[in-house]
Amino acid sequence: MTNEEHAKECQEQLKKLKGKKVVDCSFRAYDNNCWRLYIVTDTGKMVMTFCPDWTCPVVEHHQAHHEEETPE
Repeated sequence: MTNEEHAKECQEQLKKLKGKKVVDCSFRAYDNNCWRLYIVTDTGKMVMTFCPDWTCPVVEHHQAHHEEETPE
């Protein structure tokens, strides 16, 4: 994948935040020289993982769970 293709993929992931209300964000560094940015919105969470040798972050999307889970 070219740098332009990586940039386009990153931009598409960030566009998924448009129109959503960001309610919280946090940052965490890891021992392997990578770090994660957690962005919590009104509809779920986006986690972006960055490492120095990656051209684009890995992005995970988690939908908000509006129902409380009942322990068994």
